[in-house]
Amino acid sequence: MSEMNPQSFSSRGERVRIFVPHEVSFDLAKMNKITASVLDQLGCPACHSGRILDFMTLRDFVVNPRTLDVQPVIGPQPLASQGTP
Repeated sequence: MSEMNPQSFSSRGERVRIFVPHEVSFDLAKMNKITASVLDQLGCPACHSGRILDFMTLRDFVVNPRTLDVQPVIGPQPLASQGTP
């Protein structure tokens, strides 16, 4: 019987968010490579049992007012209209 990774038992039902740029999110070969890399970093490269891999396509951007460089915003950001503390 093969050895099992005890780390995989402690992470049942764990949601893993993976933020990917738009140009990558619709490329199956690139998504397979990303999935393999994420699973390897989670300690179980052969499967994702008990984990929910939630791929988030980056759709929000911020502009640097000095340089006008546009960069993706990673993760949920509060909307200005909602007010911030």
